[in-house]
Amino acid sequence: MDNEEVKLLLVKYITGEAAPQELEQVKQWISAHPENEQYFAQLYETWHNMLYLQPKVVNKYNAYDKFSGKIEPQTQTRYSRLIYWGKVAACVALLTALSVTFYKRYSKNIQSVKQIAVNHGYIKKVVLSDGTLVWLNAGSKLNYTADFGKTTRTVYLEGEAFFEIAPGKKEIPFIVNTKNYTVRDIGTKFNLKAYATDQFLETTVVKGEVSVEGNAESSNREMNRIYVKHHQVLRIYYQPKKESYSYTAPDTKNMNEIQVTEVDEAKLNLYDGWKDNLLVFEDATLKEMAGVLERRYNVTIHINNDEIANIRYSGSFKNVPDIEKVLSLIMENTPIDYTRNGDVINITKTNNN
Repeated sequence: MDNEEVKLLLVKYITGEAAPQELEQVKQWISAHPENEQYFAQLYETWHNMLYLQPKVVNKYNAYDKFSGKIEPQTQTRYSRLIYWGKVAACVALLTALSVTFYKRYSKNIQSVKQIAVNHGYIKKVVLSDGTLVWLNAGSKLNYTADFGKTTRTVYLEGEAFFEIAPGKKEIPFIVNTKNYTVRDIGTKFNLKAYATDQFLETTVVKGEVSVEGNAESSNREMNRIYVKHHQVLRIYYQPKKESYSYTAPDTKNMNEIQVTEVDEAKLNLYDGWKDNLLVFEDATLKEMAGVLERRYNVTIHINNDEIANIRYSGSFKNVPDIEKVLSLIMENTPIDYTRNGDVINITKTNNN
């Protein structure tokens, strides 16, 4: 089979349109070489990402740009130009076939996408159909299709979640897609933080191992797969979209920086304590804390100047139901004051004069 036949066959296989004979062809092709398996996995994840996004995201012209961009330009002789445009024509024909197959299946499956959403101020624990336990933090969304646990164990996360993966079903990998990255479970327990308003992805492995790689939406999609092991934390910073919201860059040397650090078991609650109603801050700026407190207590926090926004604080709060109690404890160690009007809190610097 040539490349175009392989691609079309893989799409048919992934979308459930392949005949029995074609199913066997795909299995043989995948098992023939590790690179074939990797290519199949990328296409498989792209398909499932499509299911979780809104229909307006499906854009055949964008798909064509990405697909045709992989065609290498030829030397500009008359003969090579004919070859080049022949490839373009073949690409267009293949894209049309792919679009029809994808969209046909997409239209049927988009209706079966299920979503679990957690409002600000709440935490939710759910059990997926494969037995996996998931804790969802405030302001988070988890999407998955109706066939989850049968032919796929792929979910799409926006926000923060702690996963305790059910044993068994090793033949169907557990995959968490976020907007920019794909996380594959190779272990048992891990925390994943990927809020749209945060300028980083963070995953903490409590037990086992995960792998992380860029996906089609990521500026780092070509990065090598990163393996995060037991008691390690991976944080990947990426460039903010200035048109969406203002943002003060974190204290890192470079954006798109990749950091992997070890963490003592005693300090794991800094990353996953939230699921047990524990808020832990270690050398966090007041601005960083405000983002966490806004989601936890369903309020809006304004800080009136950069000086106090960058004040650093360490401390923990267990089962504190009211944000005013949290703020009063912070005030004991930091020079701040605040006023509250409904759900809006304004933090100011203490006037010592």
